[in-house]
Amino acid sequence: MTQRAKSETISALAIELVFYGFIGWAYETILTSIVWGRFAERGWLHLPICPIYGFCAMALLFIFRKEKSVPKIFVFGTLLTTAAELAASYLLDFFTEERLWDYYDWKFNFDGRIALGSSLIFGVLCVLLVKLLHPAAKYVTDRMSGKALKITAAVLIGSILIDVVILLR
Repeated sequence: MTQRAKSETISALAIELVFYGFIGWAYETILTSIVWGRFAERGWLHLPICPIYGFCAMALLFIFRKEKSVPKIFVFGTLLTTAAELAASYLLDFFTEERLWDYYDWKFNFDGRIALGSSLIFGVLCVLLVKLLHPAAKYVTDRMSGKALKITAAVLIGSILIDVVILLR
């Protein structure tokens, strides 16, 4: 792979990461707003992005890159995302000293950090990611010029970095 092809691939992956982070933010905001009965913007960035969704989506796409079986994607996606959510809850508690989600009112929960219902939702979302969202995102990035990929990726990642710097001030 040439240096140019590598930079374009990295740019496309960065764009997808931000796209999946936005989808995660939208999912969280819509679901929480419905559950709470009022608008509840989610995430800790000012931008409408939950980076954990972007990073987890990219990891799942790597893990499932050759998998065709929907039941396998669902089962293993459910297990992997549940483990990631549990680990993230402990890490975020440690770094932010606050609980960013709570499943105590959900049936079959563990310490309010994970719950069977949310795990099953994440399993469905894994299938949608692999079978629908990723092919659509790849379709778009495959049709972008190298220059457009690089500029778009730089603007998106730069915006997130600026947001993080502002938050950490």
